[in-house]
Amino acid sequence: MSLPLLLVAAALTGAAWGTLLPGLISRYAVAWPEDAEHPPPWRRTCPHCGADRPRWWRASGRCPTCGRAPRPGRLLLAPVTAATLALLAWAVGPTAELPAFLLLGALAVPLAAVDLRVLRLPDPLVGALGGGGLALLGLAAVVEGTAGALLRALAAATACGALYALLAIVLRGQLGFGDVKLGAALGLYLGWFGWSAVVAGVVLAPVVNLPLVLGLLATGRTDRRASAPFGPAMLAAALVAVTFVAQT
Repeated sequence: MSLPLLLVAAALTGAAWGTLLPGLISRYAVAWPEDAEHPPPWRRTCPHCGADRPRWWRASGRCPTCGRAPRPGRLLLAPVTAATLALLAWAVGPTAELPAFLLLGALAVPLAAVDLRVLRLPDPLVGALGGGGLALLGLAAVVEGTAGALLRALAAATACGALYALLAIVLRGQLGFGDVKLGAALGLYLGWFGWSAVVAGVVLAPVVNLPLVLGLLATGRTDRRASAPFGPAMLAAALVAVTFVAQT
């Protein structure tokens, strides 16, 4: 497949996936109260009126009871997801590992959105990112005969998970264990392209996070005493690192 055709296909796939994301984000954007011992169940009702909603892939439009649509909506998520997948298709190209990186882009958008809304990185989405990436990169390693890249990716996932676990312990509440699990999953993708990509992804994350935190402070969505989401910065840094390293 030629690169222009690949970009169009990736963008159209991203746009189609983005139209389904409001329902997925609404399902997982459930706050976990600090005084709750166990996490609350994922949402199956309209967040505005409490009416039962259909499955998430059918719940991205307006609620038939109150007429309100989930936020963020399709007009934002469809173009953002289309651009993300097109960027990754351009960076990685028509290779056997491309499906894994398209999965990264497809799940990065809802993960970032949920973390921005409720400071949670849902295990089902992080698990799909890590497990799906491992399966697809394993298949790519078989097709391309690059077992070394897969082993390096696994080592990077372990190293990133250990690093973020240490930071979560040292920083005491500034990083959650959702960030730790996400860090391990992202290490898998970064490690595929080499240790330079791993270093770039880890170093860029706090750099990307600074303007995000300043924006949240300026808009009153957080304050200096509250925790700020770190997942969106980790995801953005990983996407930037993958794009840059894949093109060099």
